[in-house]
Amino acid sequence: MSPSLKKLLFAKQFRSVVSAVVGITAAYFIAASTLGKVVELNALDIQFRIAQNSRQPDTNIVILTIDQNSLQYFKRTAKISWPWSRDFYALTTDYLTAAGAKAVVYDFQFTEPDEDRANSVGAYNDSLFAAAIRSAGNVYLAAILTKQEEEDQPGDPLVKFPSIESLVTETHRFEFDKSYSPLVQFQEAATSIGVVNFVPDEDGVCRRIALQYSYHGNRLFALSYNVYKDLFDKSHPIDTKIESPYLIYWYGKGGPDGVFKYYSIHSVIVSAFKEQAGMEPDVPASIFKDKIVFIGSNAPSLFDLKNTPFTYLEPYPGVEIHATAMSNYLKNDFIREVPFVWIFVLSLLLAACIAFSSNFYENIVVSTGIMLSISAVLFVIVTQLFLRELIWVQTVFPLFSIVLTYVISIGWNFATEGRNKRQIQRIFGQFVNPHVVKQLSADPERVELGGEEVEASIMFSDIEGFTSISESKKPKELVAFLNNYFSTANDIFFKHDGTIDKFIGDAVMVQFGIPLKNPNHRLLATRAAYEFSRVVFEMTKEAREKGEPVFSTRIGINSGSMVVGYIGGRSKKEYTVIGDTVNLASRLEGVNKYYGTSLMISESTATEQVTDEFLLREIDIMRVKGKKLPIKIFEVVCTRVEITEQRLKMVQTFEAGVKLYREQHWNDAISMFKTVLNQKSDDFASSMYIERCEVFRKHPPPNNWDGVYVMTSK
Repeated sequence: MSPSLKKLLFAKQFRSVVSAVVGITAAYFIAASTLGKVVELNALDIQFRIAQNSRQPDTNIVILTIDQNSLQYFKRTAKISWPWSRDFYALTTDYLTAAGAKAVVYDFQFTEPDEDRANSVGAYNDSLFAAAIRSAGNVYLAAILTKQEEEDQPGDPLVKFPSIESLVTETHRFEFDKSYSPLVQFQEAATSIGVVNFVPDEDGVCRRIALQYSYHGNRLFALSYNVYKDLFDKSHPIDTKIESPYLIYWYGKGGPDGVFKYYSIHSVIVSAFKEQAGMEPDVPASIFKDKIVFIGSNAPSLFDLKNTPFTYLEPYPGVEIHATAMSNYLKNDFIREVPFVWIFVLSLLLAACIAFSSNFYENIVVSTGIMLSISAVLFVIVTQLFLRELIWVQTVFPLFSIVLTYVISIGWNFATEGRNKRQIQRIFGQFVNPHVVKQLSADPERVELGGEEVEASIMFSDIEGFTSISESKKPKELVAFLNNYFSTANDIFFKHDGTIDKFIGDAVMVQFGIPLKNPNHRLLATRAAYEFSRVVFEMTKEAREKGEPVFSTRIGINSGSMVVGYIGGRSKKEYTVIGDTVNLASRLEGVNKYYGTSLMISESTATEQVTDEFLLREIDIMRVKGKKLPIKIFEVVCTRVEITEQRLKMVQTFEAGVKLYREQHWNDAISMFKTVLNQKSDDFASSMYIERCEVFRKHPPPNNWDGVYVMTSK
């Protein structure tokens, strides 16, 4: 690194500017992501919860609900089950009309004709309800819009559309061609038909409703907006103050003990019956005078409960969403969202403050205090703006700008101001494994400096064909090749919790389960080796396409007990492992050359945990030079998910041939190995076994031959 570049990187002004730019850029992408949007919406929910009950809904809006109490009341007292006959709604409508209700708004579709019952005729009940609607002159009904799918049943006829116009701005257009609508006779009698669709956000929570819809070229309005346009638009127009979809302001929790006045519908129906009989009603009709009465359900069994910012407190009836929106219109409780350009400017200023404070105050406690203070002030200001003025300032972008800029600034400071300490650590790290350095720093007593016996796995890897590579490349090219090769190995082995013990020329020695003990060290070692072998295969393929020398990697893995500790002379020590387990792993790497394989493991590594994930091929039983006990050795063929019928058949045929070989059925064994070669012509191990069989057929082994192959060289 040139002195001028180093000086620039260490300049506080430069670091501050770059930290702020990178921080705000990263924050922007986080805020624009789906996760960022969901976090932003949840932050808005927190604002609603903080502001709950600070504003009261319009008291002229009441909710008449078909609740569980009403369902049980009629079932218990009159043996009437849901759905009720339409004369109930006719009676309710007449009662509310006589009381002087300003509007009666049904959040039901009434799509099917009423059923005939033992004591009533469905068609007659429908005519009663239609007459009550027509007589009232202020009844609004609901429809649900959807899209016609292929082979789907057609929707209901929708014949009534509002004659009023709307000037509201649409940020998203909603077009549908199918509806679930009230019976035509109800539509014709009603004042208007409103839509009760919801617009859930990314997290499935309802915070908005669309105000306008297009249905076969006709305009329809949301139920609450439709009622408002009919009753109040001329005296109190709001089209220029809102957009569609409309962001609702929530006053507090829903339900009978929430912010709106609730009445159970059975009490109104019973009151109507009592008034007809000349008795005192339970619910006086006068309380509904000049009220906008929304009629819907909050009974769980009727499935009209929605997710809203206050669902966590109480189930939120769908009908109350329309009532809430109506109250917003009447009281001008409109949320104003700060434009993105101002959010960006705010985020930029905050990021700049954090960047300069973090770089000029080197004390991490001070810089952290400044960061937390700015975040707290931002939260207070944003909350107060929402609470007092209903101004919504999106906080994810500014807040992440603060945090990410702070993290980048502190990280950069750590990378520059602490360079002397880290230089010492890097020098020390040349002699001691980095994992051990971290352990010693955290808890030196965890490491036995004098050595200890551990259970672990050791892997040796070597490049086959390295001589031809070194002869074909210039020194700089060769170094670049090795750096790339070992960097790839380093990433893969660390990914699987391996610790690189040392690089030996073009070979590498890796520990698994050292220094941090891990009971899965066999599986981790096999996973790392297999992934590395596949990466090397792709590197070889690329070299072949470029016309460069082809190489491959031989890998051997063995597991067992070994001694680990700081080993060496006075001037230099190395944290490493020694023992027969290590030596055998080194031998297995070389054994690959004899059998034409690339990844060999011992039987102590090939546990059930490994065989559950990998297809292994038993290659031989061998006795290495200097050892008495033979060991089984296995080739890692592929992962279980990569098994094909051909691979499995090849392995099974080969192992059957090995069994015949050990039983001294030379001709049958040769036949099996030739079958393998027909399936995989380059299977060197099969060719090797054929040669052995040919030799033993002419010169049979001694009577005490146990099928073990003795390696005479390392």
